[in-house]
Amino acid sequence: MIQLDKHNRETGKPPRRHILRATPALPVLVTMLNGISGFASIHYASRCGLGNASLSYLTISAWLIFASMVFDALDGRLARLTRQVTDFGGQLDSLCDVISFGVAPAMLMLQAVSRYVTGDIDIFHHQSPVFGRIIFAIAILYVCCAILRLARFNVENAPDLLHHMSFKGLPSPGAAATVAAIVLLFDAIQSIHSGWKSAAWLEYVVFATLPVATCGVGLLMISNFRYSHLVNQFVRGRKPFGFLIKAALAIALAVVFFQLGMALATIAYAVSGPLGALYRRIRPAVPIAPPPPPVP
Repeated sequence: MIQLDKHNRETGKPPRRHILRATPALPVLVTMLNGISGFASIHYASRCGLGNASLSYLTISAWLIFASMVFDALDGRLARLTRQVTDFGGQLDSLCDVISFGVAPAMLMLQAVSRYVTGDIDIFHHQSPVFGRIIFAIAILYVCCAILRLARFNVENAPDLLHHMSFKGLPSPGAAATVAAIVLLFDAIQSIHSGWKSAAWLEYVVFATLPVATCGVGLLMISNFRYSHLVNQFVRGRKPFGFLIKAALAIALAVVFFQLGMALATIAYAVSGPLGALYRRIRPAVPIAPPPPPVP
């Protein structure tokens, strides 16, 4: 690029522009479905601000974020399988991720918390103006962190598979999944009218966790903690038989305690970065065995 600019200055000709003449159809369409799902999530979350107090719209919004995660996982794999990885696809993927995993989760958290506190979407409600501004600031912080995280990923990422075994900073889909899973758990608890799960204190705990978790995962996205790529590290290749048994038990527990399992799994993945860094810092160093003496 430097030599090209120097050549342009010497010849006096304007730099050559890159013109996109063709692009792979299937990966791009799947990526667009990611962005469309994110936009639909924002739409359904915002409907709670139109005088409708139903939590069903927030539930739909949360599920649409998970749908975006599915499309986000598929587009990259389709591009690699068909050998159609392009810079255009990478840039388009990040733009759609900003909608689905940046704006949509922040909007979902804002609507859920505001509806629970005031009964409507007015975050500057006269009953809790300071709290409303704090929640709004958390939503803005999350969006900014998601944008910065995706921009950093575009600069530091390489297309080969070795660079997709781990991530620096919490991936934006993982952060969005944490927010969406807590909203689904909150909805499930509010729909229970008998038993210990219907206790008011449990509802307050889940409600208070939502903005705190949103702020936390937002900051983790721009951190330097390492996060494993779950699909590439735990699904690809051959695994021992014991791994399959553990996976089956985890799936069975997740089916029985679905909303709680999703919330705990996403939170566990979010905190795995700082906990892993702490473990690597405090674990004792493995002594290096001295080399064997030379044979006389």
